[in-house]
Amino acid sequence: MHLISTPIWIYSTLALVLIISITLNAVLFYTAKKYYTRAKMSEVFPNHEAYFKKANAALPQKTEKRVILFGNSRIQEWTQPPQLKGFELINRGIGGETSAQNRLRFQQDVLALNPDIVILQVGGNDLTALGVQPQSYKAITQHCQANLKFIVDSLLAQQIEVLFLTLIPPTQPDLARRLVWHHKIYQAVVEINQYWNQLPPTKHLHIVDTTKILKDENGRWHPNVNRDTLHLTPEGYHYLNQALTPILRAL
Repeated sequence: MHLISTPIWIYSTLALVLIISITLNAVLFYTAKKYYTRAKMSEVFPNHEAYFKKANAALPQKTEKRVILFGNSRIQEWTQPPQLKGFELINRGIGGETSAQNRLRFQQDVLALNPDIVILQVGGNDLTALGVQPQSYKAITQHCQANLKFIVDSLLAQQIEVLFLTLIPPTQPDLARRLVWHHKIYQAVVEINQYWNQLPPTKHLHIVDTTKILKDENGRWHPNVNRDTLHLTPEGYHYLNQALTPILRAL
């Protein structure tokens, strides 16, 4: 009697399928935990009111032009902004925040600090919600735009110079983010940026087109500027610094 042997390729295939299944489940678990944690923390601390409380209280009396960088993680990770004589640069970015959360702490983290210039990168996290709620496109984009206008108008009302950085376009999502991604995110970024780029010249408002800074004339990203789908590398911030330096010097 001869035993029927199973070809080794069958075992190899089963092992490969098992590894892929385990990997995908791990990615799903990581993604679900990440976004659930972010959602719950946003409910508990909707405006991070105490995040910069001590730092704000410890600021020295203003002796130079005070520049505040305000927004989400793209601001928070901007650890080496333009270094210019006569300018004091203060970073007030918090990762993961939406424009609504930025608006909630806008008074204490921006206006109360008596800035001369404010650099804004706000709204990107609002639009990532379209990855799971594409049917809410109009409501999400209008809500984001309303918050952007409120922040900008409040600064202009006090004759504060505003460097409005248009939303940095996302790149292709990685594997984990593809599970909560939708093409309408790109559409929303383009729509909001078009509104700001098409505004007529206004005193105290300076629109900085990040797409033109981070991409070449053919629409291709400059090398090594993206850390992941939504964030920049130090090289990416170097491009921003180069673009902002002459604007700041002229103010």
